[in-house]
Amino acid sequence: MNKDDKVQTINAVTGEKKEGYFVYIAYPKPKITGNRWMMTFQDSLAKIATDKDMTGEALKVMLLLMSELEFENYIHIKQVELAKKLEMQTSHISRATKLLTSKEIILKVKEGKTAGYKLNPQYGWKGQVSNRNKEIDRIVNQRVVDMKEYLKATEKPSV
Repeated sequence: MNKDDKVQTINAVTGEKKEGYFVYIAYPKPKITGNRWMMTFQDSLAKIATDKDMTGEALKVMLLLMSELEFENYIHIKQVELAKKLEMQTSHISRATKLLTSKEIILKVKEGKTAGYKLNPQYGWKGQVSNRNKEIDRIVNQRVVDMKEYLKATEKPSV
């Protein structure tokens, strides 16, 4: 190629001709810093919003639990601390937690001698996506939650 040779790109739709080279400049992905995060799923939000049992008390507890989510969906916060933050009685926190576990939004987990809670990964996830898939497999295999029923309930009807 001579220094006088020119390269042209032709837009197939408009027929417009451009001379020169296109250069791709890769920018590093911005890192999320200073903010806590989790991903959530729209179908799950719709399921929660339309559930008649999910009143203000249970919703407030659920939202605060989600705000305290740690990686792999572990929730480490005491009911007393929840009650203090929400200015509610611990009996109300307990009632809301029982409702959330009965709805399988929050899952009781036991690992070794330790028992605790995790957010059902069908409602949200904090961590690597590949680990979410492993967690769903674990839940299905150990029958923690009937995921087939959950998936059927959140399926969008075909048009």
